[in-house]
Amino acid sequence: MAMKQQDLLRQAMAQSGQTRAQLAEAMGVAKRTLDKWLLPESSRDFRHMPETALRLLANQYDVRKTADLSMPYDWPDPAIRDEALILNVLRRAHFPDLVRLCADYGLDKVRACTDAALALAPVAERGILARILTRMLRSIEIALSEAPHGRTPA
Repeated sequence: MAMKQQDLLRQAMAQSGQTRAQLAEAMGVAKRTLDKWLLPESSRDFRHMPETALRLLANQYDVRKTADLSMPYDWPDPAIRDEALILNVLRRAHFPDLVRLCADYGLDKVRACTDAALALAPVAERGILARILTRMLRSIEIALSEAPHGRTPA
């Protein structure tokens, strides 16, 4: 799974044995700031972590957005934007990782990045990559339509 910032922070605390207050101090932020980073994205008080904080988590605690994917798509930038992460996965066309991204970000968001991913591929590979991605995304679409309502296959 492309880990959310809340999961990254929880993993860092678990691996280091630190409390929220200790992690906040180690990161050089107020505990209230860390609390806002840990809120669900749907919360009105949620705040995105800055790139420097994501880099610190990766360097100090070895936690990355792509921990549950088959490759470190975010290397060397642990603060990779979601769209860039999606592009990297699309360019590799690794089906299990593509399924995970669709579950995490939604099929529509992943599909919206397909043309950009194809534009980054070498010209000689674009046709085959386009066919592969079309088939993979269609398979994911079918699986999502057949999944019990409200459940996303992962």
